[in-house]
Amino acid sequence: MTKKKQNNQQARPLSPVEYIKTKARTLPIYKCYINSYWIQTSLTVVVIGRLHTNGNFTFGVYFIDTYNKGLFHSCATFNQKKEVFDDIIAHIVPKECETDMVVEIDYTLAHNIIYGGYDLAKRNGYKPDKDFEISKYILEDNDGTIEYIEINFGKNKERDEIVNKNGEDVYIKSLRC
Repeated sequence: MTKKKQNNQQARPLSPVEYIKTKARTLPIYKCYINSYWIQTSLTVVVIGRLHTNGNFTFGVYFIDTYNKGLFHSCATFNQKKEVFDDIIAHIVPKECETDMVVEIDYTLAHNIIYGGYDLAKRNGYKPDKDFEISKYILEDNDGTIEYIEINFGKNKERDEIVNKNGEDVYIKSLRC
């Protein structure tokens, strides 16, 4: 190929999905957050932020029912300003929940909750969250390099009583990113 043709071929920029799939894991993990009531209610929302050199964030939001359904929804967002990231964190806990809050956790715990939720969904016969095919790239590979933490997935006495009385899962009904 001549030099003239090589100069005319410029690299095309990656789409947000391509970037997430190929480069998100190279960004440093900024912080991980979770709702404070996740153990009591079994409804868990985890946010993992990765920091770009320009100060923006690529992040994943993961909704996990540690009681039964496991990982049931996730999404990945590319190259957003800090205000957008902070807004997501602020909305993890509904405004009417005055005593609940968002807490920062270490990545190892976040990783174990998300992949444990993914395994729980598969074990209980639920279809995998289709968006996890992209949002999993916000996470480190689940290849055994991240320390394993035992998390109690499954039964929750308070949750059993609520689900049995109402006949439906009130915790999951209204959540989506």
